[in-house]
Amino acid sequence: MTQIPGRFLTSDIGTFGEFTASTRWPIILQNAVDDLHAEVERLGKAGGAAGAAAVAQGNLIKEQIVQFRQEVIDKVPLRNFTPEECAIASVPGSFNEYLDNASPRPTWAEAEWLFAEVYLYRRLNVLFRSQPAAHWQTFDIFNALKQSTFKASYFGVTELALRYKNLVADVARLDKTSGADQQLLQILFKEFVEISLWGNATDLSLLTNATLEDIKSIQGAKAREESESKIVVNDTARAWETIIASATATATGGSTRVDFVLDNSGFELYADLMLAAFLLQTKLATKCVFHAKDMPYMVSDVMLKDFDTLLQDLRDREFFPSGAASTPESQALDLFADDIAQFNKSGALTFQADSFWTTDLDYWNIDAAETKYHGAQVHAELQKADLVIFKGDLNYRKLTGDRKWARTTPWTTAIGPLAHNGVTTLSLRTCKADVQVALPQGLDEELCALWEKDHPGQGSWWCSSGKWAVICFADSK
Repeated sequence: MTQIPGRFLTSDIGTFGEFTASTRWPIILQNAVDDLHAEVERLGKAGGAAGAAAVAQGNLIKEQIVQFRQEVIDKVPLRNFTPEECAIASVPGSFNEYLDNASPRPTWAEAEWLFAEVYLYRRLNVLFRSQPAAHWQTFDIFNALKQSTFKASYFGVTELALRYKNLVADVARLDKTSGADQQLLQILFKEFVEISLWGNATDLSLLTNATLEDIKSIQGAKAREESESKIVVNDTARAWETIIASATATATGGSTRVDFVLDNSGFELYADLMLAAFLLQTKLATKCVFHAKDMPYMVSDVMLKDFDTLLQDLRDREFFPSGAASTPESQALDLFADDIAQFNKSGALTFQADSFWTTDLDYWNIDAAETKYHGAQVHAELQKADLVIFKGDLNYRKLTGDRKWARTTPWTTAIGPLAHNGVTTLSLRTCKADVQVALPQGLDEELCALWEKDHPGQGSWWCSSGKWAVICFADSK
């Protein structure tokens, strides 16, 4: 029986987790103070009695965040949530249960990194939900940053929209039961998976005006090979086998469902929608379900409101200044927004949120046995999917328990019950944390040495740098 290792701690010297706790968290909280100050100023200029009350409450929240930030800096013990906080902000009891059972009491300097990070965002959320003004009850402290970051992605957004417009008519005519068309669909599947994997962190390999023939060309193959070189674990082919087997079976009736457990809003959500649109247009999937967070979380994570905001942004020529309605860029942005809206209207694309995704529980709790904090409900829902795509680094950390596995540990070992409880998974992760598994023998040593050359003393941080990625698949059905 495999011994289960402990989790990464904020006190693990020389790790990215230690750096996060000592440096990144105070910066995140200071940025929240600054953004809240800007919002309070905006409300003050708006005037009115309701505005004056919201300003007073906003200033109180700002003071509380400053105090909270000092707690983190001073490395004090993590306190329990009060009964009032749990009721007002719907804080799951798992947080207090964990703290009550922990010995010694966790501090900001010495705690399990995963728990402390989730706890931090829960504490921040409580401050807003504890104020009576309706404005703060639904306020997303990270929205301004989400929007500014997405707006800065204008060129990547329009480039992808143009590719979609150029390819959509052709790909919709491909026959998934034809051997020749299946080969082309597999190439496109790999391409859209990589777009979803990297988001705007990479140079995408398809040319803006590429045709299906261009994609099949030697040049297209070379571009894909170059983009794949940084993917150190790549199970895309296994995921394709699952998708095409299910999709081929549905050609004579039935359905193929693909779920996305989301990560970041903005460009990454846009890229995820691009993958979903490809799957739906080609009938590789008949339904896509997107799972979002129920509160502002991890700075940029997707909430339900962010879906509507993204569609509004794509249609807003002040937000994305792509010229008159007749320009190719404007037409492409409108086409994609319209297609996504139509998929949503027809029920082929749906969004849902569950409190489970913002608990401290790792994804070993996505299991019929976890009946207290929605783990069993989430498990039952995900079992309905033919494939569940977990996006991003935090989801990878939760899949593996954020534990100190040897980096050659098999993926199916690291994900525990999800390897055998009926949820077929695909993890798309740009590496931004210490945990790493499923590497072939010797590769970690090679990459550590490579990163050490330019980052003395931080060789193991290659897997926290965002420069490499993994695509990990497990067929649990």
